[in-house]
Amino acid sequence: MPPARVAAEALVGKLLCNKYRVVQLLGSGGVGHVYLADRIGRPHEAAPSRVAVKVLRAELRDDPLLVARFEREAAAASRVRHPNVLCVEALERAGDAPCFAMELLVGLDLADTLTFIRSLVPSRAVRIAADLAAGLEAAHRAGVIHRDVKPENVFLVHAADGREIVKLLDFGLSSLQEPGAEGSLLSGVVGTPEYMAPEQAQGAPAAPAVDVYSLGIVLYEMLAGRVPFQGPYPAIAEQHGREPPPPLHRVHPGLLMSRELDAVVRKALVKDPRGRFPSMAELRQALLATPEAGAGVAFAVQPDAAAPPSGIGHWGAKP
Repeated sequence: MPPARVAAEALVGKLLCNKYRVVQLLGSGGVGHVYLADRIGRPHEAAPSRVAVKVLRAELRDDPLLVARFEREAAAASRVRHPNVLCVEALERAGDAPCFAMELLVGLDLADTLTFIRSLVPSRAVRIAADLAAGLEAAHRAGVIHRDVKPENVFLVHAADGREIVKLLDFGLSSLQEPGAEGSLLSGVVGTPEYMAPEQAQGAPAAPAVDVYSLGIVLYEMLAGRVPFQGPYPAIAEQHGREPPPPLHRVHPGLLMSRELDAVVRKALVKDPRGRFPSMAELRQALLATPEAGAGVAFAVQPDAAAPPSGIGHWGAKP
């Protein structure tokens, strides 16, 4: 077993922060390990008995950039309370290890979902995008710009009653809109090139319009089966800045969608941020006004989409 895995497994059975008993390692990523844990010592409270706990990897604790990103994720996400945003608690320390608890989710992220079925029926894509817009609007009201909206950071919870609940994850690259909060370590060009607004790629100050653009790209991908621009960086950034997205019907000839939905996608992807929807609330309103929004798709697996292999599930947070 690799040394990093051994170190991660060593926390199983331990008590973190005097209130989280680690049950098992759920996953490891480039920044942290995520554990299933039992919350103890609070039987009189309504808090869930089981949570996920994310702990910064031991070998990264001397890296100021990664420590700042980890702390930013906890600080940003914990100030947003909305049904479509992963519930994250305030940053804590388990010895010398920064950590935070979050709600435990069961389901699949949007990136894996698109890997299995390539594109979504428009009604489902509209519902997911509208729910994301609601969560992002709550984040913007709390002074948080996400800056990394993409399918990997969108989780589709498989609820017991068959509903599909959308959750926005990973605020590690977010911008906090308050004096002195931005911090030089996380300023400049940050994000994922395929989903990055033109002004974001140029290092402009963060604003809600960058999340509008990124959500537009996610909606485009859900409908077309791929992002509008692909290739190496910085060439892809130049495409976002200069080239119009290929028409959806050309990328996906069999796509059946309304003119109203096509217009929403195109407006979200206007190059000049002043030409986009001025807020997530208005983007959501436009989505809900499309004919697709009235289709009433409510379940995780659609009749025209192959189901993911049985047994696949995730714990609802990126390590």
